[in-house]
Amino acid sequence: MRLSSDRILTTHAGSLPRPAELERLLFDVLDEKPVDEAELQTLTRQAIAEVVARQRQVGLDVISDGEMGKVGFSNYVIQRLDGFEIPPEGAQIAPGDMLDAPDAFPSVFAGEGQQHLRMPVLSGPLQARGSHAVEAELDAFRSALGSTDPDDAFVPAVTPGQVAFNFPNRYYGSHREYVEAAAAALKPEYEAIVAAGFNLQLDSPDAAMAFHFVYPEGDLHDPREHLATGIEVLNDAIAGIPAEKLRYHVCWGNYRGPHHKDVPLRDIADLVLRTKAAFVYVEGANPRHEHEWELWKEIRLPDDKALIVGVIDPKTNHVEHPEVVAQRIERYASVVGRERVLAAPDCGFATFVGAHPCPPSIAWLKLRALVEGAQLASERLWPSR
Repeated sequence: MRLSSDRILTTHAGSLPRPAELERLLFDVLDEKPVDEAELQTLTRQAIAEVVARQRQVGLDVISDGEMGKVGFSNYVIQRLDGFEIPPEGAQIAPGDMLDAPDAFPSVFAGEGQQHLRMPVLSGPLQARGSHAVEAELDAFRSALGSTDPDDAFVPAVTPGQVAFNFPNRYYGSHREYVEAAAAALKPEYEAIVAAGFNLQLDSPDAAMAFHFVYPEGDLHDPREHLATGIEVLNDAIAGIPAEKLRYHVCWGNYRGPHHKDVPLRDIADLVLRTKAAFVYVEGANPRHEHEWELWKEIRLPDDKALIVGVIDPKTNHVEHPEVVAQRIERYASVVGRERVLAAPDCGFATFVGAHPCPPSIAWLKLRALVEGAQLASERLWPSR
């Protein structure tokens, strides 16, 4: 993936709003209802073609397939891996910040998508069902890109650490064993994405969320140990992939909660920077983390890494003014250098099917503001171009 050599490049976190007809079919997948697989594949390919065209229209530089065929950025594993089951009550989750604001639950977790959201638990040995789902995803994306270089595109995949954090362990004897099994099951997907020419985004919200989310039945007891183990095991799984093809995405949770219990980036940066990935993707727009650009004055970004910086907050309906976006970009550029900053939203706009932190129409307005803000910043950062 390219650096911002002569202007600030733009990208995003992967998930984008899906067409309503496709959402309905994916709800059926989650509800374990019979689904016409041919119709699902047809609608998915159509949606990928449409979302690729729209990203180009907006002016984004490094684009995705919108995660159109996935039921969610992480729980898509139920579509591809064996070993999971969805208990009637679902996996139990307790976001610590929301426990301090119980009256906010109805509004924060509203929407039809929440009615279908299913979070599995691990009840058997983890293993991939085969390569068909990954191959179909990549083929549809390649087709939609046409002659565009796949190095200007990326495909997200969940990390082993996120799997072990998000889906409680009812099978393996230890947390580390679970992380290692997840890595072995996911490794073929990682390698297939890069072999097809795409960049690989490694989605790891657990890096930060494990510090304030609690799964009562889980086996994750030490968040720092979990993060260190997750990155160590992940690095082994991606050892054969060039670092410049890898993006590592850190997130504090794409939900509209108070986030007052978020772990500071300062407390996990040393571990996050151990990732092999050349591109580290951090939040920088939401009001709990916007100030953290100053952290890079104290913590030196390694010479072989760049930052993908969140400068748009997907959890609000406000469309950021391009000038605000430009200012956020310029702060980071003033510390780590303009070439090592790419601009993006903090997180995805449809991380789970039917779950929209802001309405789809506003999501696209925000992406346009991202591009316009990057253009303003570029004019000031490269005044002689």
